[in-house]
Amino acid sequence: MAGAGQPWFMPLTFPVGHVSSAIMKPHDEKVAAPSAAADLNLIGHATSVVAATRSFAMALLCIFVISEEYPAFGPAAKFEFSWMWPLLARNILGTWLIAGLWDWFLYFGPLKDKLSKYKINPKYPSNAQIRHDAFVTTFASVCGTALEIGMCHLWASGKIPYQRDMMETPLSNLIWAVTVTHWRIPHFWAIHRGMHPWFEKGAQRRLPDVGRFLYKHVHSLHHKSYNPTAFAGTNMHPVEATGYYAAALICVPFGCHPAIFLACVIDCAVGAWLGHDGFQWPGSGDYFHQLHHAYFECNYGAMHIPIDKWLGTFATGKSKKAARMEEKIEVHISAEDEKKGN
Repeated sequence: MAGAGQPWFMPLTFPVGHVSSAIMKPHDEKVAAPSAAADLNLIGHATSVVAATRSFAMALLCIFVISEEYPAFGPAAKFEFSWMWPLLARNILGTWLIAGLWDWFLYFGPLKDKLSKYKINPKYPSNAQIRHDAFVTTFASVCGTALEIGMCHLWASGKIPYQRDMMETPLSNLIWAVTVTHWRIPHFWAIHRGMHPWFEKGAQRRLPDVGRFLYKHVHSLHHKSYNPTAFAGTNMHPVEATGYYAAALICVPFGCHPAIFLACVIDCAVGAWLGHDGFQWPGSGDYFHQLHHAYFECNYGAMHIPIDKWLGTFATGKSKKAARMEEKIEVHISAEDEKKGN
């Protein structure tokens, strides 16, 4: 969603547009309080389409420029390390170039003092948290790579049909590409909501609270980044990371071109990294989702498909509902973790 002062086309210019804006902004600019809406307006949807187009362009670059021959088109018919390692190296390098350099620019770069007033949470995360998030996010990218490797093998071996030439159905491919964020968000909501408690503590129930179990053993790792940065975006347990990136499988039964699958993987990654950066414009922080890190029991999805609005789990951070949520929160991070984050 376009933030205050952010042109709707800005995702296509990242990071040049953001950096140039940070340089040109006056030092005495007053920063408006962040706000969250339950759903996107027309400009917000346009921004999302532009961001999805960026993900698709990156996928095309990976398949047709970086790769001499993309594995799905032949080399992946047999499991061989020779075609796997370039995918892994590409994805890890991309993780550090995007999430790593963006965190450096915001938190350690020459403009860090000027940018401090745009920080949504005035407190800064500890270096220990950033190092932890970087390590876990790197492994999450390995999980995303494992999905790509598996799909490349299934396509190349003929086990799953796919479209080799996107010009066979250019219109449908264009629709898949520019709406990638919209069609992956319901999957994100379902995966995310499923890893939070399904019932209030102490409530009578006939079913086991699987969500509470998954939160404790899986999703709580992500919430240790309660003051998120770009590297915190995919700071996820391998189970959660694999489930999160599995949104790309939505297009597979339709025989889509591998670029659509890869665009979704990229959109999951870049969307999470930039959305967690913790800064208002000229940062890319998603205040809607940052409220989830603050209150836990709200804003499970995103504004593109307003499931939280429909189900009554949307909170602005200023509402009585949010205050009640805060009162119900159990201790999600230990005192030691909290001390490290200060």
